[in-house]
Amino acid sequence: MVKRFRRSAAGYDEQLPSDIRTPATLKKTLDYLLDKVVGGDERLASIHKFVWDRTRGIRNDFSIQQVRKQDDVKIAVECYERIARFHILSLHQLANPDNLLEGEHFDAHQEREQLNNTLLSLMYYYDDNRHLIQFPNEAEFRAYCIIFELQSQHPDLEDRMQSWPSSLLNDQRVQTAFQLYSSAGNTLFDQGPLRPLTPFSIAQGNAGSFWKVLSSKAVPYLMACVAEIYFGHVRFATLDALWRSCKSAPAAQQAKSRDWTLGEITNFMGFDTDEQTVDFCAAFHLSFQTGEHGEQYLDLTASNFNSLDSASSSHSCVVSESNF
Repeated sequence: MVKRFRRSAAGYDEQLPSDIRTPATLKKTLDYLLDKVVGGDERLASIHKFVWDRTRGIRNDFSIQQVRKQDDVKIAVECYERIARFHILSLHQLANPDNLLEGEHFDAHQEREQLNNTLLSLMYYYDDNRHLIQFPNEAEFRAYCIIFELQSQHPDLEDRMQSWPSSLLNDQRVQTAFQLYSSAGNTLFDQGPLRPLTPFSIAQGNAGSFWKVLSSKAVPYLMACVAEIYFGHVRFATLDALWRSCKSAPAAQQAKSRDWTLGEITNFMGFDTDEQTVDFCAAFHLSFQTGEHGEQYLDLTASNFNSLDSASSSHSCVVSESNF
């Protein structure tokens, strides 16, 4: 029942029909993996690789069968939804080095890849059975997909949403996800669909609204876990806007600027502690100085470069628990 995933490759025979598990068996297998293995006494990091591989095998068996019966589709969708939640939770929990022991390794890129594949299959199930089956959790996963569009190279989300039924568009989770998506839009990162890629000329870039929505009760735990993937991008856009606004002023005015204290920047960028703010800014070679009255402020006079390096944002994302 709990077989390993095997990639298609030369030298391997095609799987026999007798080796493909039925939808009911696949559901029982997933029940065991999530309820007994993940829900057992072992740490997530120690059993993650095993569950990651076996859930991939479950999706592979569903893919080979191309289920069409309504009862089987319902089972497939339920399994894909639960697998997606497993990947989302893993991305949050295991991206934090404090949750890993020495010698343990977590590949966030591979995790994100499998989550993308899982969500893509889910969207096909939802769309292909739009007028046949009512999926109670569709709004939840549509909301996750909206947030994943934050750095899409083909930002056509608003066009695609026009084909969604009104009941889906009006769902609170979808509306909340779209608020996060809208407020986090920026004019810094290159996007499509035209070539060469160029930044948007108009975007909200409203980090204050992003953190406010994220910390509200409208955002459930797993949605916050999805949004966490883009914390580094949102914070970089915020810091870059602040840096540009200050550097555009005359040099004499820059030298006198003490407006942005450490505490204000910590709050504005959604960090939990001042230490996290200092570490994040240090990745861009920005430091804090102490003023006459003992307050720490961001010192922009020490930097003489023309722009901040956006590549550093992917290496300086700090996990923030308070928003969850």
